[in-house]
Amino acid sequence: MKINKISIQNFYSIKNIELELDTYSGLVLIKGKNLDTGGSNGSGKSAIIEAVCWGLTGKTIRKSTEDALINFKSKRNCVVEITLNDDYVIRRSKKPTKLEFFKGKEALTKEGVIETQKTIDATFKISYKTLMVSMFFGQHNNFSFLDASPDDKRIIIRNFLNLDEVFSMRDKIRNFKSNFNQQAKTSEALIKEHSSGLKELEDKIRSINEDKEEYNYSEDFSGLTLESIIATENKNRNIDESIKSISSDLFSIGKEKDPLVYKITKGSGEYSDRCGSCGNIKVKEITENDIEHWEGELTNLEKYIAQKEIEIALLREQKSSLKISSDDWSKFNEYKNLCEKEALFLEMIDDVQDKIYIEEEIKKDSINQYEVMRFWETAFSEKGLIKYVIRNVLQFFNEKSNYYLSYLTDNKYFIEFDEELIEKITTNGGFIHYISLSGGEKRKINLAILLAMKDLLHLTDSEDSNLLFFDEVAENIDKEGIAGLYQLLQEIKKDKTIFIITHNKELKTLLDSVPRISIMKHKGTSTLSRR
Repeated sequence: MKINKISIQNFYSIKNIELELDTYSGLVLIKGKNLDTGGSNGSGKSAIIEAVCWGLTGKTIRKSTEDALINFKSKRNCVVEITLNDDYVIRRSKKPTKLEFFKGKEALTKEGVIETQKTIDATFKISYKTLMVSMFFGQHNNFSFLDASPDDKRIIIRNFLNLDEVFSMRDKIRNFKSNFNQQAKTSEALIKEHSSGLKELEDKIRSINEDKEEYNYSEDFSGLTLESIIATENKNRNIDESIKSISSDLFSIGKEKDPLVYKITKGSGEYSDRCGSCGNIKVKEITENDIEHWEGELTNLEKYIAQKEIEIALLREQKSSLKISSDDWSKFNEYKNLCEKEALFLEMIDDVQDKIYIEEEIKKDSINQYEVMRFWETAFSEKGLIKYVIRNVLQFFNEKSNYYLSYLTDNKYFIEFDEELIEKITTNGGFIHYISLSGGEKRKINLAILLAMKDLLHLTDSEDSNLLFFDEVAENIDKEGIAGLYQLLQEIKKDKTIFIITHNKELKTLLDSVPRISIMKHKGTSTLSRR
């Protein structure tokens, strides 16, 4: 990410300043003079650095209110415009609040400030947290890695490695796990409820079957009505009348023939004689004379009798087997009601069994998914994947920390982090606790770690800025440390432009020949000084 230019209007004490930042290189000293109070404090030097941070992220390095942010004389139209990568422009304002984003003439501004900021962050692969460790060093940036707990250190590493999106998965996984667990419990409760209802239905059916046995019916008549029973009785009666009529006709035919009723069975060689008084059938042998006598009529008689017997058989098939009289309807209706209840309960049992099966499948699937989510929750935790990441970047991080520390302490201090990110600081061959260090020593070690964090960003997709801002990083550092800091700045400036604000006399002396930006404050307004 290359920052080309910044334009500042009505931001803190600055009324109107434009800086072509990419025209500077190496080390650049920002000096200030406050004509209102004397000295350089409060002249507006740090406001330039704050403007860069606010323009990029919408946040300031130090805590601030909107009223403090806007120039107290103008009270409105606070605007910071930054040009990046030669083609992009971010324009941020207060009173009115607005955020605009452009690529050349193409507007990339979204509906709201938040959405536009997300677009900016995604375009340049930046965030406020990464900028705080990669661009802005010194006062107001109160980051102290060594003051954090081991758990917090892991979180810090996670943030600096731009793994927030990856580790946000853990929160989603926790929600999924909770939902699956709740679903399994809900299904278990429903299974118990359905099982209890199923037992009640089965008990009711057993009771119904016991009651049905008292009626001694062999069929289920639940679908019948009194009207249908009467209709069936009438139908049966009509069929009986038809059978009686046909039988009478056959009997009459038999009486006309000597009086015999002939039933010729295939190959039997017999004929039947029905007794006129008792109706019993007598069977006797048919003589040749009888066959010869009846030869011309036997075939027709056979056909006629067979046809009528078939009619009788069909009519008998049409008769209903229902043997309940309409006179016994009350008793039958009780039985019918029992059958209907049984059919209803059987249908309900099928429905409940289907519900139990469905809930058992949901419960089984939810338990399986819950176990999967438990695994991934651990995998995405600070003690899971982040620990694995730390293990793999630890050597790099330790080497970089000690590289910068060698400049700042003249190789007198050495620091090493283990996999739990617990530090071990040694000096003169002995171990020393961080808490027992002086303010200056702590500042050197923390600065070394911050610079190592900056290099750690190279391992991610975050874009590295062409600029660094050092605001009073020399505070509380002794003369020996200042010399080491200056040597370190000489190394870093090889591929970065470093803007430095300092009150330290030793460091200012060492920077006496570097380019500078001069800020002057007069009557509450800061402007660029041409002197």
